[in-house]
Amino acid sequence: MNKREPLLTEEFFEQAVAYTASSIERFATPLQNQYAAIAKPEVFLFAVFNKRYALLSLKYSGGYPVAEIREDLLAAIASVEAYKQHPQAEDFFFNGQQDEYMQALSLVALGLLLHVELDVFRRLVAAIGAQGQDYVLEWLIGRRLPGRPATTQLLFPKTYARLRDALQAPADLQPALLRAFLAGWYESLDTVWYNIHAHRLDAAGFTGYWCWEAAAAAYGLGLADAELRALPYYPTDLADYAFGRKAG
Repeated sequence: MNKREPLLTEEFFEQAVAYTASSIERFATPLQNQYAAIAKPEVFLFAVFNKRYALLSLKYSGGYPVAEIREDLLAAIASVEAYKQHPQAEDFFFNGQQDEYMQALSLVALGLLLHVELDVFRRLVAAIGAQGQDYVLEWLIGRRLPGRPATTQLLFPKTYARLRDALQAPADLQPALLRAFLAGWYESLDTVWYNIHAHRLDAAGFTGYWCWEAAAAAYGLGLADAELRALPYYPTDLADYAFGRKAG
């Protein structure tokens, strides 16, 4: 495997993938482990989703094949669906925090890039609960599911105003505007994982920094992405997969 994330070592990602996979196994069987007496079932369902979401990013960062990451995405979708079907589930994607919103945005972007089946994409959107809360999210969903609720609202304009501008611009201006969005994406974030690779000696919680939505926007717009590929945070191999080019 060829590591994609330059910031940390292959050994880090190998260990993180193994640990996260083992955590999923523990949390997926709450009635059979030591935590069952102190936590409710929905807590385990939520933990499984978060671990599966982390695992697919870790694997991409570590250089795992795109086909395997697609399977991890399908598992993540099934896990969030299982959580949201629990009577005590919370609508966490729209709790006002950028971290959770970006989970929803990333899942939709990955669903587009990895060409999940239409019924799976519909189930994902239903589990997210998107109903016109955010322009960028609705635009991405609309690439597969037309007729979505119309909105001009951005939940996090500091990060996504430039992306909205690119999506709404005339075709000749879109490449430059999308590049400007990606160039400023990381510094615009207000998330708990911002710069986490440097803030902790063990880098716990770091899964890689990837702007999945930039690649999904390029794919959705049908843009040549040569300039984007040269920038940090652009998931080149997933873009290649989406566009039907050779993917690593």
